[in-house]
Amino acid sequence: MSYTSITFICFLLVTGIAYFLVPRRVQWGVLLAASLGFYVLSCGPRTLLLVAACGILYGAGLLIGHLTDGFAARKKELAKEDRKALKKAVTRQKKFVVFCAVLLVLLMLLGTKYFNFFGAIGNDISAFFGMGAPIPVLKILMPLGISYYTLMGISYIVDVYRGTAKPEKNPLMLLLYLCYFPHIIEGPFDRYTRLTSQFRTPHPFDYDRMANGGIRLIWGLFKKFVIADRAGLIVNTIFADPGSYGGSVQFVAILLYTLQIYAEFSGCMDMVCGVSQMFGVDIAENFKRPFFAVSINDFWRRWHITLGEWLKDYIFYPVSLSSHFQKLNERLRRRIKSEHLTTLLPGAYALFFVWFANGMWHGASGKYIFYGLYYYVLMMLGQALRPLSAKILARLYIPRESRGYHAFEILRTGLIVCFGMMIFRADTLQQAWSMFQ
Repeated sequence: MSYTSITFICFLLVTGIAYFLVPRRVQWGVLLAASLGFYVLSCGPRTLLLVAACGILYGAGLLIGHLTDGFAARKKELAKEDRKALKKAVTRQKKFVVFCAVLLVLLMLLGTKYFNFFGAIGNDISAFFGMGAPIPVLKILMPLGISYYTLMGISYIVDVYRGTAKPEKNPLMLLLYLCYFPHIIEGPFDRYTRLTSQFRTPHPFDYDRMANGGIRLIWGLFKKFVIADRAGLIVNTIFADPGSYGGSVQFVAILLYTLQIYAEFSGCMDMVCGVSQMFGVDIAENFKRPFFAVSINDFWRRWHITLGEWLKDYIFYPVSLSSHFQKLNERLRRRIKSEHLTTLLPGAYALFFVWFANGMWHGASGKYIFYGLYYYVLMMLGQALRPLSAKILARLYIPRESRGYHAFEILRTGLIVCFGMMIFRADTLQQAWSMFQ
């Protein structure tokens, strides 16, 4: 069911009437019924994967809570050394529970979204060494929103392990968190505590919230139909056979595609935020004037904000705080005297996993991995050359705070992003390279 269909508008109307007629303490039940209905109508039997993921995460959360409570009950009776030993053992057990839960939900994602991608890599390796039977290419119908609810589920179980969220005792509330219909297709990634606290809060009918949510919904539809779809007509024509057009025309297509994907994606976010606002639930914002960014880093703090925050909290920080990373950092500090390099290299190591995951998340293709690493390489080059650029600016008497330099940074970042979008939109890396030339 598309957000832009008449069916969805009727679905939204029925859900809204039921939501404000039922007793407020069970309003979340209407949202759950609507979300499950929306999902079943869109996915049918594949809904079982969502339910299975919810069951795994629910059980793992309860088990972590049981281990935490058991340690809290016993630690007062123990001597200091025994308490440390018990804490270490319990932490190890909780890590194992998290590992198993994350592995199982990731296997569902890998098996549906990435099976053929990894199968093709396996076939290439087997063919190179002349061994093994080929892995078959399967026609897999990917469940709706599996990339989103998988990562949101991982954030839930990791937050329970970290102690920033309490284990959910009601499996239906956890299921609603995972499949809440406004964000199941395009996101954003909301955090468990922030979203479920709003589900549990009664929401009386509020005319201002309804009106503002409706205005934002209409604004999102405008972006989608008037801007994105109109730009898409030109983009699709040129990208279908870019070799038939000159470089200037191809460059216009790249600019228009950047406008198209922004209008379509941010328009969808406006629609889902507006719909959720009508129910009294505020979901996370995903865009913040991205084309005013002055660097790649700044751009990704403004574009798909919740994905960047998820990657930072659940990949970058765990890698940065891991024991092997700390050992690597210590070795570099002993062997390299340059303070700039000792700061740059460990960061480059941790950020590689972030940008590789960013590319993989966008799609099961080498093109998307290259897309993620494109930003990674340019970001690392920018950081590596920062001292040199500072010297050049000083010799040219160009202050970084000047309006002219600020405009240059915005233009430079915009061009980098446009070429990144070209990689994202092109059918193959070969086509992207040909257009770049």
